[in-house]
Amino acid sequence: MFDKLITDQFTKTVDDLILASENDASFKEVIKWIDMQSVKSGISFYEMVYVITDKQLTQKKAKQFLR
Repeated sequence: MFDKLITDQFTKTVDDLILASENDASFKEVIKWIDMQSVKSGISFYEMVYVITDKQLTQKKAKQFLR
């Protein structure tokens, strides 16, 4: 149940970001780039957003740890 709740919240957040990109040309290009990367990787758009987000958070935490 908890996993479904987290998944649903993540999906809704990503969907909200996609809708917000309609008013921002630069952000819309980022969304298109993520979509192209997901197709190349053979994973869903949502999975690609997760991979990118996880990578960014991991790098940020590593930098904080090294300080």
